[in-house]
Amino acid sequence: MKTKWNILLMTVLFALPSCIEPVPDSNSYTVHLLADYDEDVPEEFKDGAKVVFSNLTKNYSFTAYTSDSGDVTFEQIEPGFYSATIVHSFSNEGNVYHLNGYGLVDVFDTVEDSVEVVTSKTTAWVIKQYYYSACLTPAGKQYSDDQFVEIHNNSEMIQYADGISIVEHESYSLEENYWKFLEDSAIVARMIMTIPGDGDDYPVQAGESVVIARDGINHQDPIYGNPLCPVNLEDAEFEFYIFRETGGDMDALGADNMVENLFTFRGSDVVFHTRGGSAIAIAMIPGTQEEKQEFVDNHQIQKITSSDRYYGIVPNDYILDAVEVTWDEEHAIYKRLPLELDAGYTYVDAGSRSGLCVRRKVDTIIDGRYIYKDTNNSIEDFLKDVVPKPWINE
Repeated sequence: MKTKWNILLMTVLFALPSCIEPVPDSNSYTVHLLADYDEDVPEEFKDGAKVVFSNLTKNYSFTAYTSDSGDVTFEQIEPGFYSATIVHSFSNEGNVYHLNGYGLVDVFDTVEDSVEVVTSKTTAWVIKQYYYSACLTPAGKQYSDDQFVEIHNNSEMIQYADGISIVEHESYSLEENYWKFLEDSAIVARMIMTIPGDGDDYPVQAGESVVIARDGINHQDPIYGNPLCPVNLEDAEFEFYIFRETGGDMDALGADNMVENLFTFRGSDVVFHTRGGSAIAIAMIPGTQEEKQEFVDNHQIQKITSSDRYYGIVPNDYILDAVEVTWDEEHAIYKRLPLELDAGYTYVDAGSRSGLCVRRKVDTIIDGRYIYKDTNNSIEDFLKDVVPKPWINE
């Protein structure tokens, strides 16, 4: 069950700066933060929430931890535009609770502000690796056919990948989220592609992954691929194949094709934004493959623009995991995913055509089984600028 808790920002712990020279007192302010927890949070779990206060234009941050009364203070903060991220987890009566908050704070005077904090759940499945940045060919041209999403069975039991959908958010995070009026109840999708199967066709062992490739081929092949490409995806379990009468997309023999439920901007292939505009999620829409398609067909919303296109609505309750991928730190203000799905964000700092990806951090290893960090906050959960290595746990 998901509930929302509000956090009021106000008073007490000193925060140490990272990678920044001290700011002169004559040009700095104090930011007061108070964690005002809901009464359902046990008293003994109210302290120790991590608060990261980040300058959005200069890309540095301060970190502090709340006291047992929820108090924290950031001193000597220079004027500017900041984000406040709150992340906290605790276990109680056998359950693990994740508390996440994210808000924007303008500092041009002494500040007292508030940030919404939500509780969230984790599932057996996580997005382990997301490679979207593309790479360069020897001729210096962009090569993006090697994009892929890797999902991981983060549980201790066998899971079935049948019916899991890859959902791409409609917005590219260049401006305010058009769909904020939905009150964080759903994701509005430009694309929904689903793994085939009837429920037990694609077993995935505990601690193992499956890869959904844009094209399931050896992208390092000098004839059909790019010798400078970082990945070989000829063993990909699935691919985003797009059928067109005129052709255009290669249908790899070794990868099973995803089921196309919704593809609003239907071109000759699925292409994720190489600079990081494509925020994605994995979802389990209830029912058979036919019932999933019926749901998508009956749950669409129109965007009133010059094109008047329709997009899919995927409720938060159907989302298994999500990652808010933005262009860079400055564009993180254009939040798209609901806080309970991802309270933070991540991106490839090296940018488009870098051949690098974002990958989830390892939380622990139990008897050789890799368990990846999943707090529903991508600031905490993901590594940036990592060489993509599909199926490899590290």
